[in-house]
Amino acid sequence: MLDLLKLFTQVVEEQSFTATARHLGVSQPAVSNQMRALEDKLGVKLLLRRGKALVLTAEGEIVLRQARRILDNWDELLEQIGTAGPECSGLVRLGASHIPGEYLLPALLADFQHEFAKVQLKLVVGDSLEMANKVSEREVDFAVVGSSFDSEKLASEFWQWDELMLVLPEGHPLAGQREIRLSDLLPYPMIVREEGSGHRRALEETLAGLGLSLPDFRISLEAGSIEAIKNSVRADLGYSFISRSALGVSAEGMRVCRLQDINIRRGFYLVTQRHKPLPVSSQVCYTQIRNCKRSAVPAESGTGCLPRIKD
Repeated sequence: MLDLLKLFTQVVEEQSFTATARHLGVSQPAVSNQMRALEDKLGVKLLLRRGKALVLTAEGEIVLRQARRILDNWDELLEQIGTAGPECSGLVRLGASHIPGEYLLPALLADFQHEFAKVQLKLVVGDSLEMANKVSEREVDFAVVGSSFDSEKLASEFWQWDELMLVLPEGHPLAGQREIRLSDLLPYPMIVREEGSGHRRALEETLAGLGLSLPDFRISLEAGSIEAIKNSVRADLGYSFISRSALGVSAEGMRVCRLQDINIRRGFYLVTQRHKPLPVSSQVCYTQIRNCKRSAVPAESGTGCLPRIKD
């Protein structure tokens, strides 16, 4: 029965019998037959096909929640009695906000999979609040996000620091100034991230500490991704603040600056369900990510625009 539940959860994750069969190294009809056997055992229909999509029935939603709980408990049992086996295997479902998911985790996950080749990884990227909700609803095992979430259901562990850098279009009137104060920016259009992002929360918290809020600024655009912000700055829609991690060597067409006497920092956090052990393979992945930290961003802030960074 455990094998049928594992198959069912994988079909739901993949949204495809064919992709599931490919990962398991079996035929597509074999997967279909196993799914039919599970439905026969339970006496209910679990999945419906709508066009090319697979949709859970109401009973399927219940079975999926319980199947994940049963499989997690089984992994925990094996870990506690020491029979998890010398090699990790299974599926690690990882959530991440945009900066960790797009710029920090890919290299770490590549290293992890080189070491644990039998583990399959699924990375879901969205804003920090969305990913925290996915952890809470058991849609992902854990998440790496730009805000701390501590509640009865969730626990957060600090991972590493990030810094938000001021970026200006190259032709911006302030681009040539040696020192830029926050008050200097008030007359000019500003681009911000969407609500729910850790990036926006860090900016709002810094402004609140200075007695300001976003409505005090001229918001020209609210964007849902860092790449959208970069391209909007290059197009001269306004200035913005971008994670140092996301700048890398791709800041062409922008001037990267620090504000005078202000440092906008935010942490990245590992979020899990409180009082709920991770499956064995997910715990190994969690531990490896937790132990791979960059140097912390220095607290002090410099002044003036930095040299242009070319691709």
